[in-house]
This record gives sequence, structure tokens and C-alpha cells, in this order.
Amino acid sequence: MARRAPRKAYGEFSEDGSEFIVREPKLPAPWVNFLTNEEYCAVISHTGGGYSFYRDPKTDRILYWVGRDLWRDRPGRYVFVRDMESGEFFSITWQPLMKKLDRFETRVGLGYQVITSEFMGIEGSITYFVARSDPCEIWRVTLRNRSGRRRRLRVFSYLEWMLGDNVEMNFHNIAILYNRAWFDRRANAIFARKTLLFGQAVYEQLPVYDNPLIAFIGSSERVTGWDCHKHVFLGLYNDENNPESVARGSCNQSICEGNEAIGVLQHDIMLPPGGEHTIYFVVGEVEGEDRARRLIGRYTKPEAAEAELEEVKRIWRDRTERVKIDTPERDFNIFFNRWAKYQLYICNYWSRSPSYYHEGQGGRGYRDSCQDAQSILPIDPEHARKKLLKITSLIRRDGTCAPGWSDTYGPFPQKPYKDHPTWLTPAVAAYVKETGDVGFLSQKVPWLKDGWRDGGSWRDPNWHKGAIEDGVGTVFEHLLAQLNFTFNDVGEHGLPRIGEADWNDALDMVGRKGRGESVWLGMALVRSMRIGAELADLIGEEERAAELRKNADVMAKRINRVGWDGEWYLRGFTDDGEPFGSSRNEEGKIYLNPQSWSILSGVVTEERLPKVLRSVDRLLEGKNGLALLAPAYSKTDARIGRITAFARGAKENAAGVCHANPFTI
Repeated sequence: MARRAPRKAYGEFSEDGSEFIVREPKLPAPWVNFLTNEEYCAVISHTGGGYSFYRDPKTDRILYWVGRDLWRDRPGRYVFVRDMESGEFFSITWQPLMKKLDRFETRVGLGYQVITSEFMGIEGSITYFVARSDPCEIWRVTLRNRSGRRRRLRVFSYLEWMLGDNVEMNFHNIAILYNRAWFDRRANAIFARKTLLFGQAVYEQLPVYDNPLIAFIGSSERVTGWDCHKHVFLGLYNDENNPESVARGSCNQSICEGNEAIGVLQHDIMLPPGGEHTIYFVVGEVEGEDRARRLIGRYTKPEAAEAELEEVKRIWRDRTERVKIDTPERDFNIFFNRWAKYQLYICNYWSRSPSYYHEGQGGRGYRDSCQDAQSILPIDPEHARKKLLKITSLIRRDGTCAPGWSDTYGPFPQKPYKDHPTWLTPAVAAYVKETGDVGFLSQKVPWLKDGWRDGGSWRDPNWHKGAIEDGVGTVFEHLLAQLNFTFNDVGEHGLPRIGEADWNDALDMVGRKGRGESVWLGMALVRSMRIGAELADLIGEEERAAELRKNADVMAKRINRVGWDGEWYLRGFTDDGEPFGSSRNEEGKIYLNPQSWSILSGVVTEERLPKVLRSVDRLLEGKNGLALLAPAYSKTDARIGRITAFARGAKENAAGVCHANPFTI
């Protein structure tokens, strides 16, 4: 029987493990849930902070949020409740007023979140969730009178619109000039839009065209007041923690034309002793007002909203039922059997970009998506298959690839990363092993053609077609092109060139001149070529298999000849031919990845393996796991890159990186 863990300082799992319960609003940092249907996503913290987006968190952000708001955890999705007799008011989510509440609780669920609080005899509860297939979120707000006397309440929703590309953060004063927000009586809702897609039309100097997207907040109750203009509602020099209109007791019926836009709907509720009342708010974004009205009409009906919530819960239960473990540790069982799978889905849906820490930079990265697809295979092979086909379509005929893609503007236009050609082969092999679908290797997929030329070394200034298809090839042909490219793209030591970064994006100056080399990338290539040879065997490509194995052996010998430092493996060579990750360096003497990948790839020799393991234990082990390198860089080194400029122990500069530690484990 699994042991029950003691009660935690900030929260604990519910009895059945389907929820994590937080009872303290002041956590060390915001804890965030992702409510999503893969088209629309609501990023929400334990106190209602966060934002929503449609298709891409960079280009189609609906609600306002920027990276500097991480520790403020504002703005967000709030509901203010005011007692119209006493004038006292509170926010159900604690934020943004941060008043002392009589009770506070957040229940983080799979696909939903419930925040409940109580203040002066009124209990408020908000259940947030995203519809299964429509681009909208629903807030179910329930008020209960615990005071024993009749209460006359006024309720105010609150959100702040961004309505487009988050490049607005750099041009805020101009971007808000395109904002329009107004109350639509027919829909009983506020509509909001930017009159053009600011980032694309202005920042990227593309043609100006009318923006078809309409954002909205509607309600199931008759609206008795509204505000669309932020500063009219909050008051001059105020922010969300001191809303003047709530303190005064009424909205102003403001519209917004070319200023900071919000969505405030005002409702009047009378609650008898012991009474309760529920309001349904719907927030979303679609093309055209007619579709917006249809979604508002659908999800403000209580029976439809409740049925949708139950279906959302059922879908996530079904997704996380596959593959279970049973250990003596209850919390570990719960985490693995439910929450780790939930996390895998969220990462597969949106990669890393929507998080509070990545600030919603948009799209999905190539490297991350290869590993995400591989990770979700045991619980959703069909999702993995679709993702692998999408990733394959980002490969050019020369074997380089776009560094990622967005659902709004397609393949990333940035320069290719040198390590990306090594990640897809292991992911495809894992899919074939998991499913037995050998035919997947023969499936035809388009090649990508864009402006990058000569292995991604320069961009054709005369190319104006964007990203287009360049004929088709099989999945295996795409993999082979990648492996051959990296094997032949080598420097003076015969190791793969690092370019402007390999797995470690912050090693961005090592190969800026085109000569720097990566020992780690050589190891990753060896591993992928050996896996690729196994795939070639499966489809009868015996000559290809033999060639891949021969090339893998060649690269492994090169690494052992020039990449060994005496007690561990080097990280690589700079443009000047100097080793880094070497005992000869004062800082950054040893890097973790070349040591772990020497084992993963089979490059390390039998006599060197004990030295590698001892070096890792002796030089990289710390109280928070294994450091990415040691010792940390204390001064900027322009030959290495921005990694040397980060604070010591932060990010790639000797932090205990979650990604690199499992490689070693």
C-alpha cells in the first residue's frame, strides 16, 4: 500500500490525486496551469494571473501579459465582488487586491482550475476551463452567502486586452492606437480588436491589411454597466490593486479608441441568507462578430457550460489513464500516473514558449519538438506521428532545417542551428519501435525551400517567396539528408562545426566565424547515425546502413583522438582552434553533456569510462544536482558567447539544468 505523504507547506494532492490543492496565495513564485485545446490556450496562475492566446502566444496574444510581470503575477482574469451596503470589496482570486481573506484555496485540475475564497461572509468560487474544440475559455463564477443576512452585491469581471503580436511590448505607445473595444448590446458582451495585426504589418514591414479577429467577453447575466477603457475604470495613476470604479461602486460605460483596453462587465446580484448565484463568463477570439455571438450564446447557457466542463474533465482523465505504475510512494504514483502525462501533453501542444519564463516568444522549437514527440509515444502515438511528420517537413534537401515553426506564419525564418539535424532520427526510431509502423519511413513528405543557402551559411537577399515546398521525399530520405549534412559539415579537427550554437544555445560565439567545432555534437551524430543504420536495415537499405555505421565509427575515432582532455571529454574548439571545456581553461573546464553523451553514443572507450564518471562526480555534483559546467564563468568571454555573461549558477552558466541531468541519469 502506498504511503501517504505528510501535508506540504504550500499544498498537497487531493485524495484521488486528480487535483493539487494550494491554500496559500503567497507562494515562492506563481504556479501555473495551462488550459488548452491545442488551438486556444489560457495560461493561469494559482491567483488568476496570466494570459490567453489563439494559435500562437506571440502573434495572437489575446490578454496582456509581459515577462516583467512574472513576480507581480499581474494582470490576469479577475472578478471583483463589492458589498453595496458596506462598500467593502474583494477579489475572488486574491490578486490583484491582495486583501487578507478569511479563506483561500486553489484547486489545480487536469484541464481546469478552481479558485475559491471567502471575505466577510461571502464565498466566491471561479472555475476556469477551455472548451474542447472552440477558441474560448469559460469562467464559472459562483457566489454564496455565508453571512446569515441578505446581501446586495455588485460583481465586476476584469481582464486586459493585448489583441495581437507581443512585439507591442516594444512599441506600446503606438500599438495601442490600433485598439478598439466596445459594448455590444445584442451579444451582451464586450468586443475588442486591433484594426491591423501590428507586429506583422509594422514591425516586419509587411503589407497593411484589416485584422479579421474579434476578441470578446460575454456573460450569462444582464449587464448593468461596463468599461472598455483601462484608465477610466482604474482611475488616474491607479493600477489593478486599486480600481477606482470598484471602490466607487459603478462602471462608467466607457469605450476604448486608441488606448489601453480592458473587459469589465458589471452585474447586480441579490443573495438571501444561505443563497447562491452562478454567472458564466465566456472569453475568446474568432474571426467575425457573428461567430463570436454564437460562442457567447452557446457557453453562457448553464447546461451547455456544465456539460462542456464535464467533457473536458473526462477527456483529460482518459488521456492520463494509459500506462500506470504502482510504487510504495503515493505522491510519486500520482505525479507519474496523472501529472507527468498532463505535462507531456502541454509540452507537445505548445512546446516551451507560452510559459511565464519564456514570455510567450511563440512557435515550437525543432529540437524540443523532436524530444516532445518521443516522450508522448507510450500514451499517444498518433499525436507523436502527426508531430513527427510536421517536423520532417521543415527539412531542406541539403539536410539543414528550419529551427521551428508557428501555426500562424509557418517555418521559422532564423538561421539553422547545427545540432537540429541529429534529433529527428532517434525520435522516428522510437516511434517505429513503439508502434511497429515500419511503413512510416517510406511515407512521402515535402522538402522545405526558403532563402537559406550553402548549409545555412547565408540567406539569399533576392529570395522573396517565403517558405515553399520543394518536391517530396520519404521520411527516411529526410533523415539521411540530415545525418549526411552534419557528418560532412566539419572543421579542421574533423568534428561537426558548431555554428552559432548546438544544444547549448548560449555558446553563440564559439563558431561565429564558421570554424568552431563541437565535441558534443559529434557524439550526438554518432548516436543518430547508429540508430539511422538500424532504420535502414528495417527497410532493406543495406548499403545505407553500412555507410552510416562506417561514418559513425569514423566520427567516434576522431572524437577519441582530438576530443579527449585526459580525465574527461572537451566541449569543443573555438574559431581560433583553442579547446574549451578543458583543464587548460581557468573557467568552464568541464561540461556535463560531452561526458553523458560519450556514454549514450558509445563513443567512450572502456578504459576512459571510469575517469569520465569520476570527473562528473568530483567536479559537477552539487546539492541541486549536476551543474552544466564547472567552474562557472565569472567574466564575459567573447570567444565563447553569452553563456559567460550570465550570472554564475544561472541558466547555462553552471546551473543545474533539468534537461541535461536526465541525459546523465
